[in-house]
Amino acid sequence: MKKSLLLTSAIVCMASVNANAMDMMSMRPYIGAEYVYSYAKQGSYAQDAKDHYNSGKFDLGIEWMKNIDTEFSYQMSGELKSNDTLGNKIKSSFEAYALDLYGKYPIMCSPLSAVGTLGGAIYHTEYKGLPSKRSTRMGYRAGAGMQYDFNDHFAARVIGRYSYIGSNYLNNLMEVNAGLLYRF
Repeated sequence: MKKSLLLTSAIVCMASVNANAMDMMSMRPYIGAEYVYSYAKQGSYAQDAKDHYNSGKFDLGIEWMKNIDTEFSYQMSGELKSNDTLGNKIKSSFEAYALDLYGKYPIMCSPLSAVGTLGGAIYHTEYKGLPSKRSTRMGYRAGAGMQYDFNDHFAARVIGRYSYIGSNYLNNLMEVNAGLLYRF
């Protein structure tokens, strides 16, 4: 009696562990493309450079659990042209490699979710027409927004994000991202 009870409880425990493992194994990769508008607070070395950028962003992520994602992204801005106070031409651009953690909170029973994000990025800035042309710096990011799931595969999201870089060229960025995601 005790052996059969022990065997039954061991089978039940193994089944529950396997069921839990299946829940954890429901990772879903996704890709995305986004448009990003960035307002930059330039540092003291680049104060005459323009302060707004239009960027494209490519996302590659994994949905670990229903409401938690990890995402790698690459962002590249267009080149902006401006003049300093002496009339010299300045061309500026940046690119960022980021790793972010996303948390989603579903709103009632709708396909709409509130989204929060924390992460970091490596920012490469380039300023042509200034003494030192390039700067590479690690930045920290936080953001909030909304995501709408059309179905199991497609979603759209809008996120506002603040990034602190702290270099003498680029101090911080305030960004608005809008884009589409496809989950496999």
